[in-house]
Amino acid sequence: MPEVNILLTSGTLTIVCMFPNPEIFAYTIQWYIAWQITAIVISSLFAFYYLRKKKTVELSVTKLTLLIVGLLMFGYLGANIFSLLDYLTENGWEAGKTFVESFSIMGNGLRWYGTLLMILLMAPFIAKVLNIKNLPNGLDFIVLLLCLFTAVVKQACFFSGDGCYGVYTSLPWGMYFPYGEAPNILPVHPTPLYDSVFHLLLFALLLKVNKSKKFEGQTMLLFFAGTSLFNIALEFIRRNPEIALGLTLSQWTYIGILLLTIGYYFKFKPSNISFILSPVKHQNDASKNISNPTLIGK
Repeated sequence: MPEVNILLTSGTLTIVCMFPNPEIFAYTIQWYIAWQITAIVISSLFAFYYLRKKKTVELSVTKLTLLIVGLLMFGYLGANIFSLLDYLTENGWEAGKTFVESFSIMGNGLRWYGTLLMILLMAPFIAKVLNIKNLPNGLDFIVLLLCLFTAVVKQACFFSGDGCYGVYTSLPWGMYFPYGEAPNILPVHPTPLYDSVFHLLLFALLLKVNKSKKFEGQTMLLFFAGTSLFNIALEFIRRNPEIALGLTLSQWTYIGILLLTIGYYFKFKPSNISFILSPVKHQNDASKNISNPTLIGK
């Protein structure tokens, strides 16, 4: 069972988190695997419920499934590519001397920002291949899954204590991570917790916005803009190496994601819409003119 102890350090309460890998029937389960499975199950259950009850996705089950699978494939590729880039920026570009060595490094950890960047870059291509006419509508649904998945899976970093926590802090909620590959000896910012809490709040906001969006794609834009700005700020209290102008690889990638999001905004936004978060009482004319859309769950 995990232990949570409280110590008094220099007059400040400090939380000591102890989460060794659990054992079931003498078999050790890695926290990363456990939380990834948990995140997939929770996201899948939400998707099933949302599609059955809300019926707001205008794509057929087949096309939506193929779109998600395609985005997952390219997203996984992006996560591996940026895993390699992150390794090289931290250990020096000479660390990947051969293609074989570089390829083996790509499997050591995944970078979520690489996934998000690749999704934005490849979504139009996949939509064209699948002949999807209303891509923004499908993406509005998919980002709900991405946001919920992020909120849950970030606990893998928190429980494993592999070094993705933040810098030293004297704040009351500073934590120790004695287990994992990178145990710390001073209290640090529990950045995975910050990440999870933020994305839970963002998920609630996305659900609200998706009910009264002014145009298709608005929910998707809000997710990518929100997660980019948050992660750019979060990196300032994390321990990743800077690569240029005082910013990390993660920050530069999220800046790229933010710029792509702005481009998508001008592509998706009708000319008569001026503010992305303004509520709307009626559907816009474009959505009214859709003739007999195929609704999932119908």
